[in-house]
Amino acid sequence: MAIAPVDFGRFLMLVLALASFLVPGAGGQDSSRFESLVTRALEAEREGRLEVATAAFREAAFLEPDVPYVHYSLALLLVQQGLLTDALASVDWALELEPNEASFHLARGTIFHSLSNFSEAERAYQRAVDLDPKSSAGFLSLAELYLATDKLRESAQALYSYLELQPNDTQALFFLGGVLAAQERREEAMEVFRRVIRTDPHHAQAWFHLAELEAQQPETMERALESYQKAVELEPSFARAHFQLGILLIELGRPDEAIAALEKAAELDPELSEATYALGNQLSRAGRSEEAQIYLRRFKELQDQEGERRARERRAGAAMVTGLEHLEDKRLEDAIAAFREVIELDPESDAGYAYLAKIHRSLGELDVAITYIQRAMELDPALSEYPYLLSLCLRDKGDLGGALVAAQRAITLGPRNSLRHNALGVILSETGDEAGAVAAFEKAAELDPDNPTYSLNLVAAYDRLGDAEKSAAAMERYRKLLAETTRP
Repeated sequence: MAIAPVDFGRFLMLVLALASFLVPGAGGQDSSRFESLVTRALEAEREGRLEVATAAFREAAFLEPDVPYVHYSLALLLVQQGLLTDALASVDWALELEPNEASFHLARGTIFHSLSNFSEAERAYQRAVDLDPKSSAGFLSLAELYLATDKLRESAQALYSYLELQPNDTQALFFLGGVLAAQERREEAMEVFRRVIRTDPHHAQAWFHLAELEAQQPETMERALESYQKAVELEPSFARAHFQLGILLIELGRPDEAIAALEKAAELDPELSEATYALGNQLSRAGRSEEAQIYLRRFKELQDQEGERRARERRAGAAMVTGLEHLEDKRLEDAIAAFREVIELDPESDAGYAYLAKIHRSLGELDVAITYIQRAMELDPALSEYPYLLSLCLRDKGDLGGALVAAQRAITLGPRNSLRHNALGVILSETGDEAGAVAAFEKAAELDPDNPTYSLNLVAAYDRLGDAEKSAAAMERYRKLLAETTRP
């Protein structure tokens, strides 16, 4: 069974939280300069000005090289800009200073994962969860890594550990069902998909995968029929569900209904070669030879096209690697050329469009960036990173209304991502909705209470509302986060 894509992109662990910052123990001008640089970096990061934030953190690290969290935060910013080698050097420096900090190992694993160095990534992720057994991001990262390296049993175990910490994450539960099904652990997988459905009865994909498993045994075929029907009822455009429904109807000896389901699948997705072949075969058996030949010829065409498509995808993958290398070397024009080649070879590559959007935004070419990120959103409407990036572009352009809509969409897709709520608060504040901004900043702080940016944002937001008491309390939290982890 193919595992459906889930919104567990590795950005999840990269943007978890900028940790508490260490301030030099001695006072004086250097101390004030250090705090000023950290504050500037946090404000720039909040506003999406990553290059400014990076420069401020670099200067802070030069001024106080023995502060591990500055190196760590610099690494996170560098990763977001695709500068993986520089990011690895920064996180390694942080680990030299603080070797038992789980979040540093997690960031290191993420970088190696992005570099496809899976053995080092596994070691780093494992070290993170050994140091912090409550690191849900660590277990989720391990699950993704094990899946990428075909270690399905280990992936399932990591997901079970993650779900002990995050039991209400329906998406992760669905992910687990797919991993179990891929191991042919049928009964476990069915129970997991049923749990997803109990939590979210409208989860069409869960109904579909449950039906696939139920269809494997004669005694549960009728239940499979009901589950497939539920999937297409919830998502009428779900072509593969119509296809699998048609195949099951053939097995149940209901050819006329099967033909109707297969016709619907072929109509919804003319590129679904399996449906085209099955429909041609069923029409032939029903004595409808002329119609059958149309679909069987179409099947042959699709097979030829599939071979060509795979060749293009291989070339697109090579161009993607080249683009990332150019991006890391800051050769932006070369990177643009490589990513354009990616989308020419593979027009469905949402990542290619997203990288182009990021580069053009960094160059101040906002209209171009917006066009690219909107295309990425069309290709993968479930990824919260894309409307978040759109909101930054629109805000840069001065379109606060559009930015607000995009930021709200990002939160709908990633409700537990503190950065998304913080970005919404910034936009609401700029539109004059200070009460709304406070609510958004408070949610960000609730999700990530150790991030000083959110306390700093609340200081200004409470001030604008005239709430001096709350503003003072937020400032006290901000200063505490800056100072509480001070070490020699």
